Amino acid sequence: MLALQYRMPHLGPLPSWSFALGVTTSLFSVLNPISAAAIFASATVGMDRAALRRSARKAALTAGAAMIVFALVGQFIFSFFGFTALAMRFVGGVLVLYRAISMLYGEDPRERSTEDEKAEASLKAPEDFAIIPFGIPLLAGPGTISTVMGMIAGTSWREYGVVLMAILLNVWATYLFLRKAPAVFALIGAIGTKVVNKLMGLILAAVAMQFLINGVKALYIEMQQGPPTAVVSMK
Repeated sequence: MLALQYRMPHLGPLPSWSFALGVTTSLFSVLNPISAAAIFASATVGMDRAALRRSARKAALTAGAAMIVFALVGQFIFSFFGFTALAMRFVGGVLVLYRAISMLYGEDPRERSTEDEKAEASLKAPEDFAIIPFGIPLLAGPGTISTVMGMIAGTSWREYGVVLMAILLNVWATYLFLRKAPAVFALIGAIGTKVVNKLMGLILAAVAMQFLINGVKALYIEMQQGPPTAVVSMK
């Protein structure tokens, strides 16, 4: 029978400003609300201002709810399936790195289905389109969820609180960008959107590598602190 080894976050020292800034900017990069606003604007052409605001609010809240749920139950998921925080750091690093490479050398994965989603959106109510597919999985997709779960792995309670605050702050920022989506798209244009994608992809690549570096460090420390190997003597 699988033994559940759930370890709650410890209290720990106060998080540094660099930690808070790094968490906030990492989530901003993986959500990429500037690029999302351009996609949102093209998918909601002809929608009146009131409906656009409702859709933006629904999309941002849906993505925020998904991130908060995984932030709250992520540790229990680790325990139930027997995962360790170390394993999640590696998984998160690999998935975020894949997303970053797609943004750097290809297109944002969210854009590949844009035309299909626009056709689908014309047959849906604004609230339906905002929740699925825009809120989930276009905003809160595997890369976003992996980033959140990688951030909470092995954190203290205070760091845990900083991650939750960073989620709420980014949800608010995403809502503002989506609400002004037509203006954002008109300002930066298609070329500007691609440039933003590349910049966000570069930041995400750094986040992914930091996940992997932290995982390697933690693995090395764990191996150093492991119990000594038993020596069996043959007589």
